[in-house]
Amino acid sequence: MPSFSESLNILVVEDNASDQFLLEQMLLSSKLKINKIFCASTIAEAKKILGSTDIHFVLLDLSLPDSFGIGSLKTINQLVPRIPVIVLTGLADYDASLEALKQNAQDYLVKGEINTNLLIKSIEYSIERKKAEENILASEEKYRQMFYQNPFPMWINDEHTLQILEVNDAAIQKYGYEREEFLELTLNDIQIADTDVSAGMPGDAKQKIWEHRKKNGDTIIVEFTYYSINYFGRTAMQAQVNDITENIRLEEELILQKQQLVEAVLNAQENERKTIGAELHDNINQILTAVKLNLGLAAEYKDNKALIEKCEKNIEVVMEEIRKLSKQLILPGNLKELGLVQSVQDMMSEVLHLSGIAWKVVAKGVKESLLSEEQKLALYRIVQEQLNNILKHAEASSIAITLEVSDSKVQLKIVDNGKGFDTKKQRNGVGITNIINRAELFNGKVKIDSGPGKGCSVEVVLNSKHPLPSKVISQKNILSNEIQI
Repeated sequence: MPSFSESLNILVVEDNASDQFLLEQMLLSSKLKINKIFCASTIAEAKKILGSTDIHFVLLDLSLPDSFGIGSLKTINQLVPRIPVIVLTGLADYDASLEALKQNAQDYLVKGEINTNLLIKSIEYSIERKKAEENILASEEKYRQMFYQNPFPMWINDEHTLQILEVNDAAIQKYGYEREEFLELTLNDIQIADTDVSAGMPGDAKQKIWEHRKKNGDTIIVEFTYYSINYFGRTAMQAQVNDITENIRLEEELILQKQQLVEAVLNAQENERKTIGAELHDNINQILTAVKLNLGLAAEYKDNKALIEKCEKNIEVVMEEIRKLSKQLILPGNLKELGLVQSVQDMMSEVLHLSGIAWKVVAKGVKESLLSEEQKLALYRIVQEQLNNILKHAEASSIAITLEVSDSKVQLKIVDNGKGFDTKKQRNGVGITNIINRAELFNGKVKIDSGPGKGCSVEVVLNSKHPLPSKVISQKNILSNEIQI
């Protein structure tokens, strides 16, 4: 569309010579920049001019020798639909004028009432309105291309009924429905998850992960983005779908592979512990026992009995330390016999009995039969790892361990009142890493809450491989040496 700063080519279609002359004079005396005024007295002449000349504006009389009424306007619109047209009518043609506006005329002027100011004002307004219409049409066309040619499946559905109102080609291809079939569906016909898609329609775009069913019955996992729009005067929801089924599958495979790798590493550690522990117990300890016996024999024949007795005591201390070390390295054989809670209590008692550290173990709702051997091993090693961390670094005076089993979760919490640490700083040891790895084997999580001077809390939640009953026999075992944490 031309602007008012450009020179206009104007076509006047009028069979009355005096009216034609009057219109020309008004146009020429106006402030409009006019390049040339073309005149035609019939529709046939107008068609020739429009076919050979770049016309920017048309003044059209509806009463012509070869055409009459709205037919004249329709002919012009067919030839040049993007050019603004003002119709010229007589006093008795009011109904025809209204019909002309409905047929895309920009304005109408009544002959005998036209003056220069009115004519120019009508032309200026008509050009601006036509430009606005063209911008709207261009915007709509751009939107249609973005919607229908979008590579992602998209549709528009009613906000309340969820009826699908429009759908693009990508959605038809992805879900397998014909367009007519799609427009008979609601979102509830596609979605198979429990989420109520009609709840909480937002004004802003939001995303959800949903399961959808295709026409052939296949299930896909989609990332569903939606937002409210005005659709022909009604509030609707426009949605875009991204099929992430393959991504989810790959992520699950990666998680499984990571779990298998962690499990292999931890099993290797466990086997190494057993090998070293057995070697300490069966080999080195036997050698020291033999040395002790030999020293005992030597004491009967020599005068250095006191020295030999001191050696015997030292060897006894070494043997006891090796026994403790081998017991820590090798999983207690009575874990199956005594159970997890008693095994943890025995470990705490043995490790801490000379440390001066007060401690307690609390078990809530723990039914040993609900825990697999793998879970028991993981929980025992986690306690062992954290106890080792506390003894090495925490300078704590009290430790509390809580084990709770409810529904399908196993929760372990280890709290100490030591000096704490900054959880944001990088850790050099592998203790916490081993705890996290063991938890991840059961799709579990580890939460560490600590800070300088605030002690440390390690909370581990394991998801049971087999769902636990919602109601379990509750038992509470407390072994404590009078401490409150």
